[in-house]
Amino acid sequence: MAQWNTERILTIGQNALYFEDYVLSIQYFNQVIKIKPYLAEPYLYRAIAKLQLGDYQSADQDCTEVIKINPFMPQAYYARGFARRSMEFYNEAISDFSKALEFSPNSLYLLMNRMDTRERIKDYEGALNDLETYRRLSPKTTNIYYEKGRLQLSLKDTIGATLSFDKFLQMDSTSSLGWSARAFLKMQMKDENGALKDYTEAINRKSTYVGDYINRGILNVQKKNYNQALSDYYSAIKLDKKNDLAYYNRGLLRANLGDNNNALTDLQTVLRLDSTNTEARLSKAMLEITLKDFKNAIKDFKKIIEKHQYFIPAYHGIAEANEKMGNKKEAFRFRQLAANIEANKDYIQRKEKENIVTKNKMADNTQKTSASNKAEMFNRFAAQNIEDAETESKYSEATRGAVQDKYTDIINEKNFVLTYYAKTDEIRRTNCYHPIVDQYNKEKKLSSILKITNNELALTADMINSHFEAINNISTQLIKDNPNPDIYFNRALEFALVQDFNSAIEDLNKAIELRPNFMPAYFCRANIRNKLVEYIKTTIDNTTSESKEKRISEKKISAEKQAGFDVEMIMRDYEKVNELSPDFSFSYFNKANILCTQKDFRTAISNYSRAIEVDPDFAEAYFNRGLTHVFIGEEAKGLTDLSKAGELGIYKVYNLIQRFKK
Repeated sequence: MAQWNTERILTIGQNALYFEDYVLSIQYFNQVIKIKPYLAEPYLYRAIAKLQLGDYQSADQDCTEVIKINPFMPQAYYARGFARRSMEFYNEAISDFSKALEFSPNSLYLLMNRMDTRERIKDYEGALNDLETYRRLSPKTTNIYYEKGRLQLSLKDTIGATLSFDKFLQMDSTSSLGWSARAFLKMQMKDENGALKDYTEAINRKSTYVGDYINRGILNVQKKNYNQALSDYYSAIKLDKKNDLAYYNRGLLRANLGDNNNALTDLQTVLRLDSTNTEARLSKAMLEITLKDFKNAIKDFKKIIEKHQYFIPAYHGIAEANEKMGNKKEAFRFRQLAANIEANKDYIQRKEKENIVTKNKMADNTQKTSASNKAEMFNRFAAQNIEDAETESKYSEATRGAVQDKYTDIINEKNFVLTYYAKTDEIRRTNCYHPIVDQYNKEKKLSSILKITNNELALTADMINSHFEAINNISTQLIKDNPNPDIYFNRALEFALVQDFNSAIEDLNKAIELRPNFMPAYFCRANIRNKLVEYIKTTIDNTTSESKEKRISEKKISAEKQAGFDVEMIMRDYEKVNELSPDFSFSYFNKANILCTQKDFRTAISNYSRAIEVDPDFAEAYFNRGLTHVFIGEEAKGLTDLSKAGELGIYKVYNLIQRFKK
C-alpha cells in the first residue's frame, strides 16, 4: 500500500508540474520525500518546480541531493546547471552541462544551454564549437546559422558572420530574423543601401522586432526620406510604447524638421522613461531655449553639469538663457566658467573625457531566437519526464504558473486564533492541529467545532444574527446553571465573532478564574486583547478632526500607555499557554509577531525558531522569520527561510525572493 501511495503521489505531483501548478506539485513531492527520502526522483521534480518559481538556490540543493542518491541521472546535472547559470555561477553551470552531456551526448537542449553559458563568459570559441556539434546533430535547424553569425560578430569576424547570415537566408528566406541580422551587419559596415533593402525585407515579412523599424528610420533620415523615417518611428512606438530609443530618435527628427513642440513632448517622454539620458536632456534644453522656456532650459543644463562637471556647452547654454532673460551678470559668470574650463582643458581631459553628442542611436542587434529561449527550453525538459495529465487542477489560478511574477506585499503572516470558521488552504503543510483542541472538540461543549487558523472568514449578515442569538441562549443558560468555565468560554467565542472584544475578555477572565489551567482560554484571551489593541490604535490614527487635535493627542498618549500594559498582559497569557502546553507552536508564533511590532527582532526570531522546532513544517513561521532576517540585514538567512516557506506552500514568497535578489 505504501509503495502504491508514493507512486501515486509522485504521479499526481508530476501532473501538477505539467499543468504549471508548481506550488502544489512541491507539496506532493514533499510527501514522497518524507515517506521515502532515499528516492532521487521527487527531489529532481521538486527542483524543476522550484526553478520555474525562480528559487534557484533551493533547486541547486535539491539537485545536489539527487546526485548524492544517484550520480547517473543527467537530468539532475542539467537542472543544477540551469540553476547555477541563473545565479551567475557560470563556470559551475558549464561543468554541470558538460557532465550531463557525458550521459546524453546527443542532447540538443544541453548543447544550447552550454553554448549560452559560454557566451555569457565571452568564451565565443567554445560556444561556436557547441553550435557546430548542434549543427551536425540537427542539420535541418535553420536558426543555428543565425546563432553562429551572432557569435562571429562578437569575435568581429564580419566575413564569417556574413556567410552565416547568407546561409540562414538560403535555408529560410521567409523569416524576418535573417534579413534583420544581415541588415544590421551591413549597417555596421556602412553599406547603407544594402542595409535599407534588408530592413525593408524584414519588415515586409511582418517583423515584430522594434529595432528593425528604428534602424530603418535612421537610414531613411540619412537618405532624407523624412516622412518614411517618421512612419518607421511611429511603427516602433506602436510595437513598444516604452521604447525610449524610438521616442528619442523621433524627437531629434521632429526638432530638425521644426516641429519643436512635438519634439519636446518626445524628449520629455524619453526622460520620463529614463531620467539618466543625458543626450535627451541636452536636446530638450536646447529646444527649450528655442521655445523661450528659459527657466526649464537652465534646470536641464544644471542637471547635465551635475553629472558632467566639465561639459562646456551646458555652461554656454545657461549663459545664453540668462542673457535672454536679462540676467547679464549671471550670463557673464557662466561664460567665465566655460572659459576657465577651456583654458584648462588639457588638465581636465587627463582627468576625464566627457563628450555628449546628440545623434540618432541604433537599436541593438541580436534578438533571441526560439532556439535560445532558455525558459521555454527548460519547460520542454520538464515535460519530457511527465506523463499525460489525468485531470485539470482544482486549485486556484493564484497558485499556478510563474507565481514569482505576481506582486505581493511584504507583510508578516497573521496571528493564529481559535475560532469556528476558517478558509481552507490545501497548499500549505502547517499542522493546524493540537491534541488539547482535538480533545476539547470531542467533548462537544461548544456551539461548533473549534479550529486553529490565521485565515479567518468574514461573516455574512445571517451568520452574525445567528451568533447574536447564540449569545442570548448562552446567557440564559448561565442564569440557570452554576458558574461553568466552558459556558463562559463558549460565550466569549461568540462575542469575539461579533467583534465585542471587551465582553469576550470578561467571559474569558471568568472561565480562567474557574479553571486556572484552561489553556485554550488563555490563548483566546491573548488573541482578543491583541485585536483590541490593534482596533484602538487604528481608530485613533484615523481620527483627523482638527478641532479635536489637542484631545486626540492626549488620547493617543493615554492609549499608548494602555497598549504597553495590554501587550505585557498578552505576552503573559502566551507564556502561560506554553507553560501549560510547551508544544503549542502557535503561541510562540503569535508572540514572535508581537515582538516584531515592538522591534525586538532577535527575541522574535528566537520564538519563530521555537515554533519551527515544535512543527518543522510550520510554513508561516519560516516566512515571518525570513522577513525578519531580511529586515535586520541578514539576507542569506532570510532567503533560506523564505525558500523553505515557498517549499511548504506559501507561494507568494517567490515574488519576494525575486525582489530581494535585485
